[in-house]
Amino acid sequence: MDADSKAVMMAWEKPLMEAHAKAVCLGGGHVLNIGFGMGLVDTAIQQYSPVKHTIVEAHPDVYERMIRTGWGQKENVKIVFGRWQDVLSQLETYDGIFFDTYGEYYEDLREFHQHLPVLLKPGGIYSFFNGLCGSNAFFHVVYCHLVSLELENLGYSTQLIPLPVKDCLGEQVWEGVKHRYWQLDTYYLPVCQSAEDSE
Repeated sequence: MDADSKAVMMAWEKPLMEAHAKAVCLGGGHVLNIGFGMGLVDTAIQQYSPVKHTIVEAHPDVYERMIRTGWGQKENVKIVFGRWQDVLSQLETYDGIFFDTYGEYYEDLREFHQHLPVLLKPGGIYSFFNGLCGSNAFFHVVYCHLVSLELENLGYSTQLIPLPVKDCLGEQVWEGVKHRYWQLDTYYLPVCQSAEDSE
């Protein structure tokens, strides 16, 4: 939770993060995650033993917790502290990329997508936390199509894999939370790949 009792990341997302990790680790090799949060996706990524696992984290408290809990000592982990926009020059090319930032907007996601052709290796897999308009089914579908079209214009095809989440989201999950950022029964997990590699 942040200072205003708004959820930053919650434990109900664990199965989703495990599914994202599986997708971006399909090719093995070098994996990039933008936004550590509670470390759910990074813990899941580690289960696939990537050759190199780069994590970009901008929040000083989260970064301090990462160091305190031993992420900086993991042999295959490289932590880059800062906003992704400010550390692009420190990044390489990756076989898998996951994007899940806090406090950013759709425009930031779109801006990140412009860098995919440089960051993602041919045949690599990209995914992002698909929380766009997670409280309105109609607008969520509109955003899913919009992102898919924008990625298609950059040369990527997008599969949206439906994952039922209704059973993860009982009333007790939202106790004390001001903003229920997800209220839909199905989560659509995006798996993006170069169009020529996914045919």
